[in-house]
Amino acid sequence: MKNIFQLSLLLICGGLLLQSCTKISEPYYTVKSVTVDTNKRTVLLEDYTGHLCVNCAPAAKMAHSLQDIYHGQVFAIAVHAGSFAKPIPSDPDLSADYRCVTGNEWNDYPPFTIGNDGYPIGMVNRTNFNGKIAFGISQWTPAIQIALEQPKIAILTVKSAYATQTKLMNATVGVKFLSDYAGKVNLTVCILEDSIYGGQKNTSPGDSIPIIKHFRFMHMLRGAINESGSFGDEIAGNPSAGAVVTKSFSADFTGKIWVPTNCCVIAFITSADTKEVLHVAKSAYLKP
Repeated sequence: MKNIFQLSLLLICGGLLLQSCTKISEPYYTVKSVTVDTNKRTVLLEDYTGHLCVNCAPAAKMAHSLQDIYHGQVFAIAVHAGSFAKPIPSDPDLSADYRCVTGNEWNDYPPFTIGNDGYPIGMVNRTNFNGKIAFGISQWTPAIQIALEQPKIAILTVKSAYATQTKLMNATVGVKFLSDYAGKVNLTVCILEDSIYGGQKNTSPGDSIPIIKHFRFMHMLRGAINESGSFGDEIAGNPSAGAVVTKSFSADFTGKIWVPTNCCVIAFITSADTKEVLHVAKSAYLKP
């Protein structure tokens, strides 16, 4: 994905002021009119999937359900990558290509071992659970429950806007560290799209078999918009409690089939070394 970005960086130890961004306050802030307790840690659930995977439709529905159950605390990304995401040009139901550079690079990153146990497979904050970083859907819920109980490191806010005439999306991400952190921290910012309809292979009883021809794909990864690529930009090294970072990004929708009003921006901070997700937040849908 060709990225067009603009960024600005402000690092302040102490007070908090985020221009063009939702004010971060404690212990609560508001996302999509829902009050979220900022004392709780948030979790990234990555669902690695593909429309040729016959068991992936139930996994996609489970990821969406977990996001609803843990509303404001769990954020899902559907990553279409690997052999199960390849398009079949000769089949009109399976000819779409939902892959992107970012998803491919995450999928092929050796420490994640995506696909070693087949699809569907996922990661929860990119941390080890029962000896694996990537694991099947039966382990997603217990892994999430453990992740939610980990110490909260930061607060994130994400605000975005879309200009119809220029087809440019602008986003501002604010990060406030709540405790000292030893190590370098990266910020990854991605575009997600909901309500994409297409064919999905399937074996689940009660659904169209062998292909759900009008499957609703949700929180689909469209790509990262970082200067440094798919694993984000470094924003801090050994940050202290109270340190604040704001960054601004833009992406050009020209020539894309994406529907802006179905798109949002998701941002998460990670350990630059281990890639563990430390916190995550998401904007509302883009509005002209």
